[in-house]
Amino acid sequence: MSTEVLLLALACGLTLLAYMVAINAHGPTRLSLSYLIATIMLAGTVWCIIQYVNTGLDTRKIEELRRQEREKRLAEEKALSDEEQLKTNRERSIKVAHINKIIAAGSGYTTSLINIELQDETVDVDVLLGRAAEMKKKIDQLNTDFESVPIQDAFFTETVTLIKDALKLLTEASNYYRLYYQSNDSTQEENRERVLRQRARNAYELFQKAGAKVAVGG
Repeated sequence: MSTEVLLLALACGLTLLAYMVAINAHGPTRLSLSYLIATIMLAGTVWCIIQYVNTGLDTRKIEELRRQEREKRLAEEKALSDEEQLKTNRERSIKVAHINKIIAAGSGYTTSLINIELQDETVDVDVLLGRAAEMKKKIDQLNTDFESVPIQDAFFTETVTLIKDALKLLTEASNYYRLYYQSNDSTQEENRERVLRQRARNAYELFQKAGAKVAVGG
């Protein structure tokens, strides 16, 4: 029990005692004075009780306002957090689409280089060189496309590393594809073809690993 309640109880007790004294008073003067004092004490006690009740109401109102303010602040913070998360998810969705596009194109080029028929006697060497140059051009464009959307997100760090390594191998494979037709002898042709296909296979494996990482959310 608080001190205020104890004091109010004491005031009520004294007021009751004052009325008991007034009731037992004898003589007009003593009776009037006793009732006057008792009435003054009653008015003071009632005023104190009203003040105590009003103070309690004000305190509860203040606490309620504080509670509402806290709830409002928490709701605003949650809304802001949800908005930031939604923005992050949208940005990541764009990045995932970009990554998947690079992986699909890169995987297609590596498959072509792995299975490409280097010796085609039905066409001239210039045509074969043109095909090699065209493949190199496409792979260079793929590198440019990949760099066009910087992915500064730790969420994709491992995936980005895999794609960079795959693109490097794919670029090397395209270089060997072009160099194959500039070989001086059959031994050099065989070595360059072997390196070309090996680089392409390694690149393909890295693209597949990157695709698997994206599929599981990283």
